[in-house]
Amino acid sequence: MTVLFGTLGWRPQSLMPSIKSTENLERIVFYHSAHEKSRTARSRVMEYCTTLGVPATPHELGDAFNLFQIAGKIRDDVTKARKEGGAIRFNIAGGTRLMSSPALLVRILEGIPTTYVHDETGEEIQLPLFRLNYADHLSGKQKEILAYLVAHRDHPPNETSLAKALGVHKSTMNHHVQQLVAKGVLDVVPDPKDTRAHLIRAAPGVELLVG
Repeated sequence: MTVLFGTLGWRPQSLMPSIKSTENLERIVFYHSAHEKSRTARSRVMEYCTTLGVPATPHELGDAFNLFQIAGKIRDDVTKARKEGGAIRFNIAGGTRLMSSPALLVRILEGIPTTYVHDETGEEIQLPLFRLNYADHLSGKQKEILAYLVAHRDHPPNETSLAKALGVHKSTMNHHVQQLVAKGVLDVVPDPKDTRAHLIRAAPGVELLVG
Protein backbone atom coordinates (compact mmCIF):
# COMPACT_ATOMS: atom_id res chain seq x y z
CA MET A 1 0.00 0.00 0.00
CA THR A 2 1.13 3.56 -0.73
CA VAL A 3 0.66 6.84 1.11
CA LEU A 4 0.66 9.84 -1.22
CA PHE A 5 1.92 13.14 0.17
CA GLY A 6 1.40 16.39 -1.68
CA THR A 7 1.39 20.18 -1.61
CA LEU A 8 -1.67 22.02 -2.88
CA GLY A 9 -2.06 25.56 -4.16
CA TRP A 10 -5.09 27.04 -5.91
CA ARG A 11 -5.44 24.33 -8.56
CA PRO A 12 -6.70 20.89 -7.50
CA GLN A 13 -5.57 19.67 -10.93
CA SER A 14 -1.99 19.81 -9.68
CA LEU A 15 -2.65 16.96 -7.25
CA MET A 16 -5.42 14.90 -8.89
CA PRO A 17 -3.29 13.16 -11.57
CA SER A 18 -1.04 11.71 -8.86
CA ILE A 19 -4.07 10.56 -6.87
CA LYS A 20 -5.39 8.80 -9.95
CA SER A 21 -2.09 7.21 -11.00
CA THR A 22 -0.81 5.97 -7.63
CA GLU A 23 -1.17 2.21 -7.46
CA ASN A 24 -2.42 0.58 -4.25
CA LEU A 25 -3.23 4.01 -2.82
CA GLU A 26 -4.03 3.69 0.88
CA ARG A 27 -4.47 7.33 1.86
CA ILE A 28 -3.47 10.89 0.99
CA VAL A 29 -1.81 13.55 3.13
CA PHE A 30 -1.52 17.03 1.68
CA TYR A 31 -0.60 20.55 2.78
CA HIS A 32 -2.09 23.90 1.76
CA SER A 33 -2.08 27.55 2.81
CA ALA A 34 -4.83 29.44 4.65
CA HIS A 35 -5.75 31.34 1.46
CA GLU A 36 -9.41 31.03 0.52
CA LYS A 37 -8.56 29.75 -2.97
CA SER A 38 -6.42 27.01 -1.43
CA ARG A 39 -9.30 26.05 0.83
CA THR A 40 -11.57 25.83 -2.21
CA ALA A 41 -9.03 23.61 -3.94
CA ARG A 42 -8.84 21.49 -0.79
CA SER A 43 -12.62 20.96 -0.90
CA ARG A 44 -12.45 19.76 -4.50
CA VAL A 45 -9.60 17.39 -3.72
CA MET A 46 -11.51 16.00 -0.74
CA GLU A 47 -14.61 15.48 -2.92
CA TYR A 48 -12.48 13.70 -5.52
CA CYS A 49 -10.97 11.43 -2.86
CA THR A 50 -14.43 10.65 -1.54
CA THR A 51 -15.58 9.49 -4.99
CA LEU A 52 -12.55 7.18 -5.13
CA GLY A 53 -13.10 5.93 -1.59
CA VAL A 54 -9.62 7.02 -0.52
CA PRO A 55 -9.10 8.64 2.91
CA ALA A 56 -7.46 12.08 2.75
CA THR A 57 -5.96 14.23 5.49
CA PRO A 58 -5.43 17.92 4.67
CA HIS A 59 -3.14 20.13 6.77
CA GLU A 60 -3.66 23.88 6.64
CA LEU A 61 -0.41 25.76 7.19
CA GLY A 62 -0.77 28.96 9.14
CA ASP A 63 2.40 30.38 7.61
CA ALA A 64 2.96 28.94 4.14
CA PHE A 65 6.27 30.82 3.90
CA ASN A 66 7.94 29.30 6.98
CA LEU A 67 10.28 26.85 5.27
CA PHE A 68 11.77 25.22 8.36
CA GLN A 69 8.45 24.81 10.15
CA ILE A 70 6.83 23.26 7.09
CA ALA A 71 9.78 20.94 6.46
CA GLY A 72 9.71 19.79 10.08
CA LYS A 73 5.97 19.12 9.93
CA ILE A 74 6.22 17.18 6.67
CA ARG A 75 9.20 15.15 7.85
CA ASP A 76 7.42 14.25 11.11
CA ASP A 77 4.40 13.06 9.13
CA VAL A 78 6.60 11.07 6.73
CA THR A 79 8.40 9.45 9.66
CA LYS A 80 5.07 8.38 11.18
CA ALA A 81 3.89 6.97 7.85
CA ARG A 82 7.14 5.03 7.45
CA LYS A 83 6.71 3.44 10.87
CA GLU A 84 3.28 2.22 9.80
CA GLY A 85 4.86 0.44 6.82
CA GLY A 86 4.11 0.63 3.13
CA ALA A 87 5.47 2.86 0.38
CA ILE A 88 5.52 6.65 0.23
CA ARG A 89 5.20 8.90 -2.80
CA PHE A 90 5.26 12.70 -3.08
CA ASN A 91 3.67 15.26 -5.39
CA ILE A 92 5.20 18.76 -5.17
CA ALA A 93 3.26 20.47 -7.95
CA GLY A 94 1.10 22.82 -5.87
CA GLY A 95 1.41 25.64 -3.36
CA THR A 96 3.81 28.51 -2.95
CA ARG A 97 7.42 27.95 -3.85
CA LEU A 98 8.26 28.17 -0.16
CA MET A 99 5.74 25.39 0.43
CA SER A 100 6.98 23.05 -2.28
CA SER A 101 10.64 23.81 -1.49
CA PRO A 102 10.58 22.21 1.98
CA ALA A 103 8.66 19.29 0.49
CA LEU A 104 11.45 18.90 -2.06
CA LEU A 105 14.01 19.12 0.74
CA VAL A 106 12.28 16.38 2.71
CA ARG A 107 12.06 14.07 -0.31
CA ILE A 108 15.82 14.51 -0.83
CA LEU A 109 16.58 13.80 2.83
CA GLU A 110 14.22 10.81 2.90
CA GLY A 111 14.69 9.48 -0.64
CA ILE A 112 11.00 9.60 -1.58
CA PRO A 113 9.87 9.06 -5.21
CA THR A 114 8.45 12.42 -6.33
CA THR A 115 6.41 13.72 -9.24
CA TYR A 116 5.58 17.13 -10.63
CA VAL A 117 2.43 17.79 -12.66
CA HIS A 118 2.82 20.09 -15.68
CA ASP A 119 0.52 23.12 -15.39
CA GLU A 120 -0.67 23.05 -19.00
CA THR A 121 -0.62 19.39 -20.06
CA GLY A 122 -1.42 17.76 -16.71
CA GLU A 123 1.40 15.30 -17.42
CA GLU A 124 3.13 13.74 -14.44
CA ILE A 125 6.88 14.24 -14.52
CA GLN A 126 8.98 11.90 -12.40
CA LEU A 127 11.80 13.71 -10.62
CA PRO A 128 15.20 12.01 -10.21
CA LEU A 129 15.32 9.93 -7.04
CA PHE A 130 18.30 10.58 -4.85
CA ARG A 131 18.93 10.77 -1.14
CA LEU A 132 21.42 13.00 0.66
CA ASN A 133 21.81 12.24 4.34
CA TYR A 134 23.79 15.22 5.55
CA ALA A 135 23.82 13.78 9.07
CA ASP A 136 26.15 11.05 7.77
CA HIS A 137 28.85 13.73 7.60
CA LEU A 138 28.63 14.28 11.36
CA SER A 139 30.28 12.17 14.05
CA GLY A 140 28.23 10.68 16.87
CA LYS A 141 29.49 13.31 19.31
CA GLN A 142 28.75 16.13 16.85
CA LYS A 143 25.17 14.88 16.47
CA GLU A 144 24.91 14.78 20.27
CA ILE A 145 26.14 18.38 20.48
CA LEU A 146 23.64 19.56 17.88
CA ALA A 147 20.76 17.68 19.51
CA TYR A 148 21.61 19.32 22.85
CA LEU A 149 21.77 22.78 21.30
CA VAL A 150 18.47 22.27 19.49
CA ALA A 151 16.84 21.17 22.75
CA HIS A 152 18.26 24.24 24.52
CA ARG A 153 17.79 26.73 21.69
CA ASP A 154 16.10 29.23 24.00
CA HIS A 155 19.06 29.16 26.41
CA PRO A 156 22.26 28.64 24.39
CA PRO A 157 25.28 27.69 26.54
CA ASN A 158 28.84 28.92 26.34
CA GLU A 159 31.55 26.47 25.31
CA THR A 160 32.53 25.62 28.89
CA SER A 161 28.94 24.88 29.94
CA LEU A 162 28.39 22.82 26.79
CA ALA A 163 31.49 20.72 27.47
CA LYS A 164 30.40 20.12 31.06
CA ALA A 165 26.83 19.21 30.08
CA LEU A 166 28.04 16.57 27.61
CA GLY A 167 30.97 15.29 29.65
CA VAL A 168 33.62 16.42 27.17
CA HIS A 169 36.97 18.06 27.90
CA LYS A 170 36.94 21.78 27.07
CA SER A 171 39.71 21.47 24.46
CA THR A 172 37.88 18.59 22.78
CA MET A 173 34.66 20.61 22.74
CA ASN A 174 36.51 23.54 21.19
CA HIS A 175 37.67 21.23 18.39
CA HIS A 176 34.10 20.01 17.77
CA VAL A 177 32.73 23.55 17.82
CA GLN A 178 35.28 24.75 15.27
CA GLN A 179 34.44 21.84 12.95
CA LEU A 180 30.70 22.42 13.27
CA VAL A 181 31.07 26.14 12.64
CA ALA A 182 33.02 25.28 9.48
CA LYS A 183 30.16 22.99 8.39
CA GLY A 184 27.73 25.87 8.86
CA VAL A 185 25.57 24.22 11.51
CA LEU A 186 26.70 26.24 14.54
CA ASP A 187 26.80 29.95 15.28
CA VAL A 188 29.13 31.45 17.88
CA VAL A 189 27.67 34.76 19.06
CA PRO A 190 28.62 37.31 21.74
CA ASP A 191 27.01 36.83 25.15
CA PRO A 192 24.86 39.93 25.76
CA LYS A 193 25.46 39.54 29.51
CA ASP A 194 29.24 39.20 29.27
CA THR A 195 31.19 40.92 26.50
CA ARG A 196 34.16 38.60 27.10
CA ALA A 197 32.13 35.43 26.56
CA HIS A 198 30.44 33.77 23.59
CA LEU A 199 27.38 31.55 23.28
CA ILE A 200 27.06 28.45 21.11
CA ARG A 201 23.84 28.25 19.13
CA ALA A 202 22.48 25.76 16.59
CA ALA A 203 21.99 27.34 13.17
CA PRO A 204 18.41 27.62 11.83
CA GLY A 205 17.11 24.36 10.38
CA VAL A 206 19.51 22.05 12.23
CA GLU A 207 16.44 20.30 13.63
CA LEU A 208 16.15 18.60 10.23
CA LEU A 209 19.54 16.93 10.75
CA VAL A 210 18.97 15.62 14.25
CA GLY A 211 15.21 15.04 14.28
